[in-house]
Amino acid sequence: MQKLKTFWYSLQRSLLDFSYYKDVAKATFTFSFKYLLFLLVCLSLVRSVQLGVMYTTVRKNIPTYIERGKKELIALYPKELELRISNGNLYTNVKEPYSIEFPSFMGDMGGKHLAVIDTKGSADNYPKYSTMVLATKQTLVFPSKEQGTKTSTQIYYFSDLKRSVYMDHTAYMNIVQSLNPLLAKLPRIIDIAVLVCLILLPFLGALLWTSSTLFGLFFLTVIVWMIEKIIKTSYGFKTLFRMGIHGVTWSILFSFLMDITNQKANFLFSLIFIVWMTVVLIKNRDQKIVA
Repeated sequence: MQKLKTFWYSLQRSLLDFSYYKDVAKATFTFSFKYLLFLLVCLSLVRSVQLGVMYTTVRKNIPTYIERGKKELIALYPKELELRISNGNLYTNVKEPYSIEFPSFMGDMGGKHLAVIDTKGSADNYPKYSTMVLATKQTLVFPSKEQGTKTSTQIYYFSDLKRSVYMDHTAYMNIVQSLNPLLAKLPRIIDIAVLVCLILLPFLGALLWTSSTLFGLFFLTVIVWMIEKIIKTSYGFKTLFRMGIHGVTWSILFSFLMDITNQKANFLFSLIFIVWMTVVLIKNRDQKIVA
């Protein structure tokens, strides 16, 4: 309880009392670090609660989404298509090139196919097929990563298979049906995963948030340090950085408010901090601390 009182006292004075920064200048880095960390834990907890409330609004629709996904999965494999891989070669019973399209819920893919089968084609011609996956006589070509407009591909050779493989619509349906027990448990699995994430968010999220804030604060303190030289106070860089941990409170709260209301305000975080710290320096220019 005493620690909560100390935090609340520091929060109020960091926001409203310029003279408090004289005390901060004399405090240890650990004190200021704990203040920032606890502030971000509190805000992360608020975010966790917000996300939890949002999840409850979509939770009732999860069974519907799963059922829709199952139907899309069933419709994905063409009824007429038969595939056989033997001795490192692919054989089909359809006219080629043969295309398999993306599920309908993914919308318009701009003419791109999910998969194209062309046993007379070449892996080198992958880009011309406008497909995610290309199956040739002996290879399966698929993207590994994208860099801008360029896509790197990876090739799997059917000769790596240790045995022959046969697939038709019946075999595919048997695979889909085998997933039914997992799909039945999926809502509960999602619930548990979301709950664990919401519990961990205030702590792990706050640690990451604190690290990124301190990193950005270093560069902002450089600007404040240059302003300090103009104002001609006697604060050193380390002291300014420590004061900035408290001075960044307004920026954090404003940015958090903008974020949870889905508003954008580029550069305001930095601007608020620099203006606030400039006023802090002006109000405390008689202080003579060098560190």
